[in-house]
Amino acid sequence: MELLYAANPMCSWCWGFAPAMRALRERHPDLRLTVVTGRLGHGDGPMRPKDKAEVKRHWEHVHERTGQPFDWAFFERDGFVYDTEPPCRALILVRSAFPALAHPFLERLHERFYERGDDITDARLLAETATEFGVGRDTFERHFKDEKAKAATLAEWQGTARIGIGGYPALLALGAGKPRVVAYGWKPTDEVLAEVASISAASSRP
Repeated sequence: MELLYAANPMCSWCWGFAPAMRALRERHPDLRLTVVTGRLGHGDGPMRPKDKAEVKRHWEHVHERTGQPFDWAFFERDGFVYDTEPPCRALILVRSAFPALAHPFLERLHERFYERGDDITDARLLAETATEFGVGRDTFERHFKDEKAKAATLAEWQGTARIGIGGYPALLALGAGKPRVVAYGWKPTDEVLAEVASISAASSRP
């Protein structure tokens, strides 16, 4: 089975969906999983009090629904720009070097941002994280600064939108005919596993 997972490193519901994705990969180690990024924006300037309040409501909802941990000290920061493009660019660069590590790298970015409170919009932190996955720092920094990498990120966002994905997380099963939706938005782990099992069983029938 081949799955397409559309997510964003700074999407709180994707962080809430992380246990389901982890369980899926553990249950199906031979699964072919392609991770793509999608646009997620909260404005181009520093977060205002009302922006923080809106984001905090989302985080609280995710925490209540999924139990995933959050570093609430994030909301004490001043001047933070909620720019999701840099971590998406980093994810695309790691994926281009090591496709199988795209999802583990995404999980690591989620963990650093939501659980540890790290600033994953910072290029130095992204380079440091990429080295954990075998990407040389110099190589990463050189490609990360390249305008082609920025253009590739924007092009991927447009491609994700073109196939009809406008919210995250989104998990699709690919195969003959029309892709089948496994999850569009957060879904409990047991439901995700059951849906994938059903699709797998159906695809194996003659």
